[in-house]
Amino acid sequence: MLKMLAGYSLFAAGLFAVVLHPAWKKYYIAGKTVCSFAFLAVLAAAGICGEKEAQLRLMLPAFLCCLAGDIFMGFYNRFRRRPQFLAGLFCFLAGHVGFVRWLCARQPVRGTQLLFPAAAVLLALGMTGGTYLHTGRLRPYIAVYAFFVALFFTKGVCLREAEPGTASLMIAVGAALFFLSDISILFLYFYKNRSVWIHIFNLATYYYGMFFLAVSLLF
Repeated sequence: MLKMLAGYSLFAAGLFAVVLHPAWKKYYIAGKTVCSFAFLAVLAAAGICGEKEAQLRLMLPAFLCCLAGDIFMGFYNRFRRRPQFLAGLFCFLAGHVGFVRWLCARQPVRGTQLLFPAAAVLLALGMTGGTYLHTGRLRPYIAVYAFFVALFFTKGVCLREAEPGTASLMIAVGAALFFLSDISILFLYFYKNRSVWIHIFNLATYYYGMFFLAVSLLF
């Protein structure tokens, strides 16, 4: 796992460097795409080495949706065209649904596990209803997105409680990082004062979240 982490971190560091250097902006789409193929490679390697082919097949659709979302968001960050953002948003929503499906195959949803997602929807509506976050007509979609993001996080934490072990720990850490990344999206794309460090935080939590989800198949 440590060798995988070291190799993966090289790709991530390259992407962070592109974000931090304005002159390298033209390489952003390529850097983001390479990092996304890197987490697919980690997933495949972990699934094969851990002999978890069935789990690999369940996780693969979600990872492919995230790959597609990364490519669309890469183009959006480069050219700032609204259809690219919407395509990326729906790809990531499909990815979250895929992750929830994968975790539900391991542990069915209980009624109490829907409480936090419901609260997340209310919180998202409250945050986007003010003057600081400018979401416009995307507000309803953000509320739906918030539900599945929070449900994915909840399922990851509950799985850790139900199945103590390294695999469930990796899943819980990955889901938590993914959750933090999705929260930062609000401040990256809809807050009037955007910092490059929010972008770095968003990418770091997302890509390492994907890494920990992928390597869970090793255990």
